[in-house]
Amino acid sequence: MEYKILERDAKLGSQTAARLLSERESRLETLHIRDAMGYSLAWCPATIPQKLLSEINQMYQNISVTDIDTDISVEKESFHSCRIEGADTTIDELNEIFRAKRTDRKGDRMILNTYRAVKFLNLTAKRNEDTLVRLWEIVTDGVCDNPGLSGSKFRTGTVTVGTHSAPDVELLDYCMKQFFTFYHGENIQSPYIKVAIVHFYFVYMHPFCDGNGRIARLLTSDFLIRSGLNNFSALTLSKTINETSQAYYMALENSENSLHDITPFIQYILKTVYDNLFEVLENQNIHIVNYVDWNEVFYNE
Repeated sequence: MEYKILERDAKLGSQTAARLLSERESRLETLHIRDAMGYSLAWCPATIPQKLLSEINQMYQNISVTDIDTDISVEKESFHSCRIEGADTTIDELNEIFRAKRTDRKGDRMILNTYRAVKFLNLTAKRNEDTLVRLWEIVTDGVCDNPGLSGSKFRTGTVTVGTHSAPDVELLDYCMKQFFTFYHGENIQSPYIKVAIVHFYFVYMHPFCDGNGRIARLLTSDFLIRSGLNNFSALTLSKTINETSQAYYMALENSENSLHDITPFIQYILKTVYDNLFEVLENQNIHIVNYVDWNEVFYNE
C-alpha cells in the first residue's frame, strides 16, 4: 500500500483515498510494541500470502551449506552490508582485506569491523543493551561518522535519516525497553515476520550516532540463526538488500504512516529473504519453486 500517496490524496479531499485508508485500518492487527510516542505498531496479516511463507520454508529446507560456505558468506555479508553504507571497496579486494587485514581505507576498515561484529555475536549468548553497545563499538571503531553525537551508551543528539526523524534522546530508554520486550517475547509465530519487525524498530529508534544500518542487518541474520535457522549463517541477505536499496528505504518510509502500519517493511523483508534463497538455490542448480515477483502481488493487494 502506498501510504504517502493515499494520505496526501485523503487530505486533499479524495473520498476514494479516505475509503481505502479506512478499509486498511479495519484489517490491521496490533503488535505488542509501541513507538516513542506510545502508539502501538500494527500490521495487516491478510496481505502476507501463505504461499510466500510456505515457499520460503520450502526453499530454506533444500539449501545445502558447508562450513566453508559459512566462512565465505560472513566475509561477503560484511562486504555488502558496508557497501550499502557507501564503502568503496570492491568484491575483488576482499581476499586482500581479510588475509592482510588491510585497514588503509575507511571502507576496508568498515568491512573488517563488521566481520568482527559477526564473530562477537557468535561468541556471546546475551542479547541486551550491553550487547548492542558493544556491537556499536566494534562496528564504528575508527570509522565513526558522527563522533560528536556519541554518548556513553546511546547518541546524544537528534538525527534525521531521509524523511525519518529518530525519537528524541530522552525517549531511547523507553524505545529500547519496547524493543527487547518484543524481541524476547512470544508474540509472532513466523521468525521471518518477527525479524522484519525487529529490523524496522531498530532502524526506527536509531539509537546510535552511526552504524545503525549495519547493526540492524547483523541483528537480522543473527535473529534468524538464533531461531534455529542455522543455514542463514551461510547466506548473504545484505547482498539482496544492497541490490534493492532504493526499495529498502522506500519500504521504511512507507511504514511510517498515520495508521502505524509497518506491513510495507514486513513485505519487503519477506521478498528479500525469498529472492535471496531463490538465487542461492539457482546457483546450486536446485529448482524447488517457480519464481514469483512478490512486488507485483503486493502492489495489487
